[in-house]
Amino acid sequence: MSNPPLRRSTRAGSAKPEGAPVARAAPLPAVNGKHAAAKPTKPSRRTASQPTKRPGSPTSSPPKKRARSAAPQSDTEDTKKSSLRKTSSGRRLARKPTANGLPAVAEEPQLKPYFNPILSPPAPKQPAAQLFVWGAGNFGQFGMGPDFLGEFSSPRRNTWVDQKISEGAFGFEGAGLEAIAAGGLHTLFIDQKGAVWSCGVNDDAALGRITKDVSDPQNPGSFMDVDTLTAIPHPIQSLLDENFRAVQVTAGDSISAAVSADGELRVWGSFRAAEGSLGFSSAARHEFFPRKILELSHKPGDTEKVVSVAAGNNHLVVLTTHGNVFTWGTGEHGQLGRKIIDRRKIHGTVPEKITLGNRSNRAVVIGAGNYCSYAVDEIGDVWGWGLNTMGQTGTGVSELRSTSDEIHTPRKVHSLCKSTLGEEVVQIAGGEHHTLFLTSSGRVFACGRCDGGQLGLAEGNPTYNSRPNPDFVAEPLEIVFDDSSDPITSIASGTHNNMAITRAGVLYAWGQESQGELGVKEVEAKTPTVVVRREGSFEAVAVACGGQHSLGLFRKKA
Repeated sequence: MSNPPLRRSTRAGSAKPEGAPVARAAPLPAVNGKHAAAKPTKPSRRTASQPTKRPGSPTSSPPKKRARSAAPQSDTEDTKKSSLRKTSSGRRLARKPTANGLPAVAEEPQLKPYFNPILSPPAPKQPAAQLFVWGAGNFGQFGMGPDFLGEFSSPRRNTWVDQKISEGAFGFEGAGLEAIAAGGLHTLFIDQKGAVWSCGVNDDAALGRITKDVSDPQNPGSFMDVDTLTAIPHPIQSLLDENFRAVQVTAGDSISAAVSADGELRVWGSFRAAEGSLGFSSAARHEFFPRKILELSHKPGDTEKVVSVAAGNNHLVVLTTHGNVFTWGTGEHGQLGRKIIDRRKIHGTVPEKITLGNRSNRAVVIGAGNYCSYAVDEIGDVWGWGLNTMGQTGTGVSELRSTSDEIHTPRKVHSLCKSTLGEEVVQIAGGEHHTLFLTSSGRVFACGRCDGGQLGLAEGNPTYNSRPNPDFVAEPLEIVFDDSSDPITSIASGTHNNMAITRAGVLYAWGQESQGELGVKEVEAKTPTVVVRREGSFEAVAVACGGQHSLGLFRKKA
């Protein structure tokens, strides 16, 4: 998932929930073998470099940043209330037990096979993959410490992660990272013991922990430096406390989510709308700590769980074991698959199940772009909905543009359905106005905006050359890579840039950059360009694209 490069941080750390007690820090991660120096907290004056403004965005997106009053108290920081309530007769009755904000449900053995299996942790591999970063790290997104906040035009090794691997900080000696996610101005990692780490901007609670007014354990009476708490990755302690073994993370603009090996979902951060902050829910502007907010069905011997989650800029799409799709967040462009009334936008922050054609239709794959959403159902039909001003949903553009600019209920992407294509779409990734679709055989299709090389299509393609509109392609076309014998196994999209990994570990990039996020030392690459070579000493394992930065897990070849 990708995010608009125009968003700017005030760099004032996280806004501490009102009435919250002074936070106390865990032992500070070491940098180069020593504890990072602590100093009194003061806001940084850094600002990100100004990227070139591009036309074509919807008039209401990306959301403008504006000054806000102090955030209402987070649900998790509410003053503790009595666990008893009075009845009309004056007696006190115990409240129903809750689990992370929802009514507690006794777990029963799962007797019925799941339609979609719960994700399992990957098998450990050695040597551990090393983290490489490129693009803009102005606000600590790289997780290399406060001394590395610049821009890298090509991949650079994250030495902080290398040091932690050698120290065994990620689970065992030599353990590394399993998964990565890049948000608007923040980053999430999962290590090999399943802990979630975060770094970057925390103005809207995207890091899942408090980073302002945190007591310094080494200097009583003083606070830890905000840069130390945001530019150096820290584990999300509340997830560790509940033994949450993460297997997937996703990051939007300021919203974050994680899925566990038990099929549990946790969400934190905040959603934004066109006019500014929308909030995490009707009860909280920001949620600084991971919350369980999706209540699924529970029947004897059959408990519905979460399989995967995808993030747009300011919305989430969730797939369950039963093939159900839930969405919530900002829905002003139809990305939630349901109509949201302008004066009731906050209602969009309540998770709701959507229908793919009919109620019995079950989903097997989900995806998201900045302002749109996708799903693939059990028979291989592909569905898209949300913002479609440049054909990015793949559902086509009508002559009467007002009827197709926003798709408020799921529509089929006919050219990519299994009945038409002959194979299934297995992954979908979207940027601001473009989308990529990966098939089971390793082919990649693209649609949407193309004026900056976003689709990776060569000018020699006759269908591409004859497109009705020079700025976009309304129906998906296949991207040609230079080695047809090495299929694509993974894709990722940023705002206007893309990445793809092959079975042999080759990494390609294409599209347009503003601050080095392509990694090819060029402002634009109209067709797939090699970043990690087949003949090199590393193979690409995973890649993630954020608003202004890119991340890659590369493993040293034997």
